[in-house]
Amino acid sequence: MKRMKKEDYQGDGILINLDIEYIPYEKLIYDTEKYLKRNKKYYFTCRHGVKSKEVVMSLEQKGYNVTQLI
Repeated sequence: MKRMKKEDYQGDGILINLDIEYIPYEKLIYDTEKYLKRNKKYYFTCRHGVKSKEVVMSLEQKGYNVTQLI
């Protein structure tokens, strides 16, 4: 699983903060194609790191280019 410090994020992908997004993170995991595109790079963050870790681990297995910001 790819991880990166928040301060190292350069804006080279789409940043998704799971604490403020209106899409429940479970939908990102189970209905991924509806919300994300495979050819994009995504960075996920949340307050405690639990939701973002779960999302990144699941989406990596599906072949998405995802990184957890910690």
